[in-house]
Amino acid sequence: MIADEAAKCLKAPEGINFANKVVLAIATRPAAERLMVGKIADPAFVAGIKANQTAVLLKKFQTQFAGDTASIGVLQRVALMTPENIHLNSFMYEPILDMSDGHLRKLYGEVMALA
Repeated sequence: MIADEAAKCLKAPEGINFANKVVLAIATRPAAERLMVGKIADPAFVAGIKANQTAVLLKKFQTQFAGDTASIGVLQRVALMTPENIHLNSFMYEPILDMSDGHLRKLYGEVMALA
C-alpha cells in the first residue's frame, strides 16, 4: 500500500504538497531497509537488531559493501533526510517542510533504482 501511494505521489504535480512529502518520506525508509536486508543476507544479524534499525543496517552495509560508494551515498541520504519517526505537529515535521518535494521524489527514485 505504501509503494502504491508513493507511486501516486510521483505522478502528482510537483509543488507544495505536505501529504506527498510525508508519504514519500514514509515509503523511502522501509524501501532502503528492505534493500539493505536483502543485500546483507544475514537473517540472524537482522533478527538481532533491537533499536535504530536503519542506522544498524547502514553500518553493516557500509562494512560489507565498502566499495559500493554510490549505494552507500544514497542510503546515507535516506538516513539523513527521512525521519525515523514522523510526528505531525508543527515542531516535529519542520525538516520535511523545509525540503522540496523534488528532493524526496529524487531520493525515493534513487532508492528504488538500487533494487
